[in-house]
This record gives sequence, structure tokens and C-alpha cells, in this order.
Amino acid sequence: MSLIAFALIFGSVSLHAAWNLMAKKDHITRPFYMLMTSMEIILFLHVMFWTPVRYSELPLSFWCWALCSALSDGAIYCTGLLKTYELAEMSVSYPMMRSLPVIFTPIVTILFGIGEPISILAGIGMLVVVIGCLMMPLAKFSDFRFSNYKGKIFFFITLTALGTTGYTVCDSLALGTLARYQGETTSIMRSLAYYSVRGFMLPMSLLLICLGSRKDRMLLKDLLRERNWHPFLAGLFAGLAYVLVLVAMNHVTNVSYVQVFRQMGLPVGMLAGILFLKERCTLPKFTGVLLILLGLLLTVIRF
Repeated sequence: MSLIAFALIFGSVSLHAAWNLMAKKDHITRPFYMLMTSMEIILFLHVMFWTPVRYSELPLSFWCWALCSALSDGAIYCTGLLKTYELAEMSVSYPMMRSLPVIFTPIVTILFGIGEPISILAGIGMLVVVIGCLMMPLAKFSDFRFSNYKGKIFFFITLTALGTTGYTVCDSLALGTLARYQGETTSIMRSLAYYSVRGFMLPMSLLLICLGSRKDRMLLKDLLRERNWHPFLAGLFAGLAYVLVLVAMNHVTNVSYVQVFRQMGLPVGMLAGILFLKERCTLPKFTGVLLILLGLLLTVIRF
């Protein structure tokens, strides 16, 4: 994994933790997330009009992967995130939501033969990352029981992780298709061009879902009436964060490496919950952080 990819992902995870902090503090709702993602249209739709990428020459598979990514984000990830932040602390839920895709994404890439195979050592590192993340929610080490990860909270955390896995893999496939058909353009330009497409599809799909729910329509009216700017600032952070991830995907041999290194945001998210939301600070949380860093190191060691 290149130094460029590492720097891009580090910037991304910091922005990602920041918008999650805002979402948790504001009691995120689906209309909040819809307004948040609408910033992507403002930020990136103009790219369609000046990019050298020729959209008319792209195959149907590209548009299908982009749509699947938007639906995985808007329907699966969003639903899981809303319920998770409603039921659990950020310093507990954020590590788990971010760690499970480390396992899910390699399973998908292996099953479908996507990218180059990951090394055995990298696989061990990913497992260590997951173990570290599972330690972080504990008040004390003796609390570790698999029964603690059952129930409604764990269901919605898993749902959020599945949504993350879905849009990560779909984005990788869409970018790969774009590179095959528009390989003469730069990786940054392809990433921006793709995000302008995805950034339009996601809020539009969320808008349709919100309009179909009376509760969501009322919440949307309240947000607009209050002139709450938090969703738009969170959207600015989220948009910039994911563009950095998309660019980083062009500098790795397997998208699973991107998924692993995005876990650098776990210590950031945990500290944000402790410092700004006054959540518990425990020894298992910091032990988990050390295990995560060890796991990240194992994924990049080469012999």
C-alpha cells in the first residue's frame, strides 16, 4: 500500500469521524442524512459538465454498480446508522460499525474474485483489527462475552456494516469499469467523475424514501423551518472524506486494504465520543486501539 493511499485515507477518516460526531449530537434522522448527502450534488454535480470522462460511452454495468452503491448507502447503511446511534454510545457503536466491514469486505472479494488475493499476514492483521474493535466497547475485560454482541444494537450495527461493505465493493467495481473504458484520464478525474454520478443518485433515492414516510416528511419540514445548517456542514465533511477514499482506491491492489486502513478513524471516533460527548473512558478501549494499530501494521508488512 503506497504512502499516498495512506495519507488520503488518514485525511478521510478524520473527516468521517467529525461528521459522525455531528450526527450523533444532533440525533440523526433520515431527512438529516438526506440533506447531508444533498451537499454532494452542490459540491460535485458540476464535474459532469467539464470532466473529460465520456459518460455516453460507459457500459450499463457502470451505472448498475453506481446505483447499487447508492441504494446500499441510502437504504441499508442509513437505516442501520439511525437506529444504532439511537440505541448506543458513539464510542461503543462507531468502532464496531467500522470494524465489521474489515471481515465482510474480504469475504465478498474472495467469493467473487475481486482484486488480487490478500496475503495470509494481511488476513491475520484484519482479524487482529476486529478483535481490537470488539474490545473497545467493554467497561472491563471480564465483560467480554459473545452474548453481549447479540440483540437489537448488534443487529443494527451489523446492518450498518453490511451497507458499508456493499457500497465499498460497488464503488470499487464502478471505478474499475471506469478505468477500463476511460483509462486515458487521471485517477483523480475518474474519482471525481464517478462521485458526481453517485452523489446525485444517493440523495435522490433518500428523497424518495423520505417522501414516502409521513414521519420523515414532518422531520424534513422541521429541519428546513429551523434553518439547521448542521446537515450541510456534515455533508461537506462526508463528501470530501469519501472522495479521498475513492482516490485512494486507485493506489491499492485490493479494496480490502482501503477498508482496513479506514479503521484509523476508530481511535479518532472513540476520542471524539469521550471528549465531546462525555462518554466512558475505559482500559479495554485503549487496549483495543493498540490492537487495531498492530493489525494495521500486519496488513502492510511485506517479506
